[in-house]
Amino acid sequence: MNTSSQETDYHKEDVYGEAFDRYEKMLRTWFVAYGIGGPILFLTQDTLRKAFVAAPNARMIGALFLAGVGVQVLESFCYKMCMWHLYYHEAQKDDKCRRLYALSEWVERNCWIDIIFDLSTIALFTIATVMVFPIVYK
Repeated sequence: MNTSSQETDYHKEDVYGEAFDRYEKMLRTWFVAYGIGGPILFLTQDTLRKAFVAAPNARMIGALFLAGVGVQVLESFCYKMCMWHLYYHEAQKDDKCRRLYALSEWVERNCWIDIIFDLSTIALFTIATVMVFPIVYK
């Protein structure tokens, strides 16, 4: 009976992990699409481009969109490196990289780090979007 419960818990863990991966990829895709797509929209539509280029804060808006994408790239890079160190340590059983393994494990287990990255992206995009409204709706 206990084995069945453990198998069910393991299956739930797999299901939740797969769902987390799916939503994480979807959110990052939306972030990058918005951060790149927003400025592209302003620059490819003649009327919007003229208004946007003439705006005194156009560079700041562009920088905010780019920074939001940059935060997501930085997050991906950070987690990629952590996963590599975890994988390498487990595959090689190499104690030389024990500190990097411990740091990587700590980063991987602390969800608040993800939350900070994502909230930063949302804040940057929100500020940029709010700054665009007066330009677009003159």
